[in-house]
Parts: sequence; structure tokens; C-alpha cells
Amino acid sequence: MSYNFTLDNMSEFMCSSKVKKEFNLIFPDKIGSMSCEKEIINEDIFLFKTHAKTKQNIEIQANSKVDSLIISILLDGKIKYKDLPYEKVETYIKNDTYIKYIDEYDSTTILDKDCNSKGIAISIKNNFLEKYLYSHFSVIEELKNQKSNKLSSTLIHKIDNQKNIKLAQELYNSPFHGNLHDIYLQSKCLEIIYNELNELISPTKYNSDEKIKLSEQDIEALYKARDIILLTHEFPDLTTLSRKIALNEFKLKFGFKQLFNTTPGNMILEHKMIHAKQLLETSEFSISEISNFVGYKHQQSFTNAFIQFFGIRPKDVMKSRKYYY
Repeated sequence: MSYNFTLDNMSEFMCSSKVKKEFNLIFPDKIGSMSCEKEIINEDIFLFKTHAKTKQNIEIQANSKVDSLIISILLDGKIKYKDLPYEKVETYIKNDTYIKYIDEYDSTTILDKDCNSKGIAISIKNNFLEKYLYSHFSVIEELKNQKSNKLSSTLIHKIDNQKNIKLAQELYNSPFHGNLHDIYLQSKCLEIIYNELNELISPTKYNSDEKIKLSEQDIEALYKARDIILLTHEFPDLTTLSRKIALNEFKLKFGFKQLFNTTPGNMILEHKMIHAKQLLETSEFSISEISNFVGYKHQQSFTNAFIQFFGIRPKDVMKSRKYYY
């Protein structure tokens, strides 16, 4: 017999630094408990420390929008995860490391009778990967594409990685408090991340000087993206632009650097500012209206961006209008 439980959407707990840092589950009839403590390492890295104890078989279904690389190390016991909708069951056992890119978590945690497990998970957001693995595009692609592999959704499963097991144990049992505690956790987490990513991009597996090949279709899509930015006043964000041209964001950014020697974000910003300046000089629209036209929800954000770009205030540009009032 197995007891089944469902958790509400866990996205905020998994992804937001503003949501409570822990949750505890006490199952009815004293059949078990589960706790998870969240530590904010920085805006892109979260550490989760979990502990589960059961007297009966328990299954916990949960879903969450994550969009992160997850490094999991189980320090004691055994846990099973059943990924939906493929019904694939993965078993995590003591002292093993599991690395997986997850965009949306929809899984059932399976705890066997008399389970007593504990472990850590480090969640690394997409922004961090883009920033530090930009020159290793194929690694990022493999991390993200592996999640759709129905036969093997775990990218890496390593047995008895003693270096990282020791670091994980130190993370789980931090002896410090306050600021020293924060520094201690950050140093250990970053060391684990370095160990894992360094192995992923090692010369034996990847050539660090490799160049991404842009197909004719890719190049055509990149020029289409440039035209959308320069010939329209849509001012899309990167996600929207990527979807419009059917090219992922990594290749969009890489392709812009190769073909146009800039980033799509910089090109969009430049076009926004130039168009806004023209409107400030020649139209009868207010600053607030122009701010909305170029995609800013708040006038002050637009003003700050305009000053940073041109070195002059929007209202000073308006004075050049023929009819200024």
C-alpha cells in the first residue's frame, strides 16, 4: 500500500528569493515527514537541503516551473523520482551525483517504507549558464536538449564522487551562522559547480575553441530578427524574438555577435532610444506616452535608460520641438 499526496505549485518556493526559505510536511497518522530548507547563494543559485523519514510507502506529486540546471547529491538513503508524462522512474542512491537540466518539473517523489534520506540540490539558473558557459555553446545545448530525451532524462549520473560528497556534507552541516554562514555556503556551492562544469567542458570532451556552425536557415532567421528590430516598432524581448524567428536564445545571441558584432539586446535598446529621441523631438506625445511606445511600463525606467544612453534628459530633448509646451 502506498499513500499519495499532492503539493500545490512549487514554482515560487523553487525560484523566488522572496518566498519563505523552508517548508515542512508532516504526514497523517505519523507515517512520516519531509522537510526542505532553501538557502539563497546569489540571485542565480539556490541551495536546497532535504530530509525525509517514512514508516510507510509514500508518493508525493508536485510540479514547478524551474528552468535551471540541478546538481543533486544524495547523502543518505534512497529516493525514486517518476517523471511525467513519460512515467520513467529514476532511483537516486547514497553518495551518487545527478545532473539534470529541468525547465518544468512535473514529477512524483517515491519514498519507500522505513526511508531515512537526506541530500542537497543546487539549482543554477539559465542566466548563470549563459554568462559563464557562453563560449561552450554545445555544452549548454546538450544540457538543455537532454531533458527531452525520453529514454534517459538524467544527463550525468556519477558514482562515489568523493570530492563533491565531502563538500555536500559540509554544506548540509554548516557550523556557522550569520554572514560567515553565507560565505561558507557560497564557497562550497561554487566549488561543487566548478567541479561539475569544469568536467563538462574539459578538453577531452569539448574543444574550448569550437565554433558554432550557423546553417543557411539560421543565418536567414538572424537577418529576419535584425529586420524585426530595425524595421518595426515592436521592440520584442529576447524570448519573444526567439519565438518569432524559430531560433533558440543561445544561437540568437551567438549569431548576432558573429554576424552583426553586437547583441540582440543592445540592438533593441539602441533602436528604442533612437526612436524615442525622434518622437521627443518631432511629435506631440508626452514623455509618458513615448515611454509606453518603446516598451517601458514606468516612465522613470525609461528616463533613466535614456539618460544613460544619450547623457541628456528626455524633457531637455523635447525643448527642441517647434511647439514646446
